Amino acid sequence: MKRIKAFIGLFILCSCQVTTSSSSFDYKIVSGVYELLSATLDEIDIKSEFNLYNITLLEDKTMNVFLSRGGLINKRDSTYIVEENTLTETYHAETFLYEIDFDNKTLRNTIEEYGQTLVTVFKKKVNPDDIDKTVNFNDVLFGEDIDSVKKYNYAPSAIRTVEEGQEVMHVWYCTNISSAVIVDYIGYRKGILGLDNKWTFSEEEIVLGPTPDTWDGRHTCDPAVIMGNFNYNDVSYKYMMSYLGCTTEDYSNNETGLAVANNPAGPWLKLDHLNPIVPWSKNNFSGTWGTGMPSLLSVDKQGIVFLFYMDSKVGVGVEKWDFSDLNNPLQLLQTKLTHNGVYNHAGNKINLGYIDVAYDEVKDRLYLMSGTHEKDPPDGSRSLVNSHCVVVYLDGISNMNVLTNTLANMVYNWQTLDYVGPEETGWVRNHNPCLVTDPYGRVFDSNNLWTIVSTGLNTYPFDNIFTYRLKGYIFSV
Repeated sequence: MKRIKAFIGLFILCSCQVTTSSSSFDYKIVSGVYELLSATLDEIDIKSEFNLYNITLLEDKTMNVFLSRGGLINKRDSTYIVEENTLTETYHAETFLYEIDFDNKTLRNTIEEYGQTLVTVFKKKVNPDDIDKTVNFNDVLFGEDIDSVKKYNYAPSAIRTVEEGQEVMHVWYCTNISSAVIVDYIGYRKGILGLDNKWTFSEEEIVLGPTPDTWDGRHTCDPAVIMGNFNYNDVSYKYMMSYLGCTTEDYSNNETGLAVANNPAGPWLKLDHLNPIVPWSKNNFSGTWGTGMPSLLSVDKQGIVFLFYMDSKVGVGVEKWDFSDLNNPLQLLQTKLTHNGVYNHAGNKINLGYIDVAYDEVKDRLYLMSGTHEKDPPDGSRSLVNSHCVVVYLDGISNMNVLTNTLANMVYNWQTLDYVGPEETGWVRNHNPCLVTDPYGRVFDSNNLWTIVSTGLNTYPFDNIFTYRLKGYIFSV
């Protein structure tokens, strides 16, 4: 209690003589809300003693200070002036000095509290309206600051198209809605390309989530979206989404489901009469990872679709479906991908995993992007994910009939285009990628293959998932 009383008494302890502020100073520079960043008493951290400690500076040279410490609340409505790097607060007959760091947007107050040195530092809160929300494609595309909230964005699906004369990118991805709570939902944002060749993405919308007491009651994640013409109960839908769902806490027994919508943001209708379209028990699984992480490719730009998915028994499963009539869908093919010719960037043969596909009608080529199962530097946390991704391809795929026969015969070898890893993105984790395509899964630029990589860090013990963000990367072809 001695320190609390002393703190209340600091109003008179730091009284001092000040000079008049320059009339030419632009007070808009310092105006805003400042939150307590740190508090030390003789270099011992005591920030936890403060329930709240904020300073608000207004352009008219008035300010208010609100603090709550140890159950005691104090509020002062004051005036202030700025001269060089010093802000002087005047409250009745007392004055208080703050050192201004204009570059870091902080205020620092140092006083003596009964023979001990109390240092409080305040950080200016960012005004959302002041943030430049435009990004280059090779930047982190969107998402909160990783130090401000425990949220994740990963496992994207992306469509690039032109709408009303504007270039647009629709991005769906896996996220959580409560900070530090790992329950997967599917988020959506719409990006618009500006004249400066930068993208502006909309605020996040949650478009799909778990349905309690069903097959996807715990998590819904890893979306894949294409356009087409899908009829269900006499209603035509333009978009189909495939996604992973499960009911388990440990992400086991995953299953793959479908949903449809007429707009990218939904509302999305889960196809409960079909789901899960690829159940975990389909191949007599028992207590295994199951199926999920799907990718979709339209065959006819109508209702016939290739569905690729991770399968913990066979690797990457492939199914071809006629979803034109979702009341009576028809399965046309079931097979799996071979791993022939797939190597990591160290030259070691690997299996495909966490894949996405795209078709190039100009080059007669099927692209596939996969994780490489590498960790560089070695990852010692619980979240064991890739540091690199690879793009491979099959040539000579002149049409969808050829692709069907090629996949069915399973006699082919993948060729490597290139890799993306820490040196390219600046992040040590690079995983769960997607290929940016047109609405039907086609490459929109044969010379530049656009991808989005889920990135992340290794430096947050057991919390690395909350560093996952989406970053664009372009491969030259």
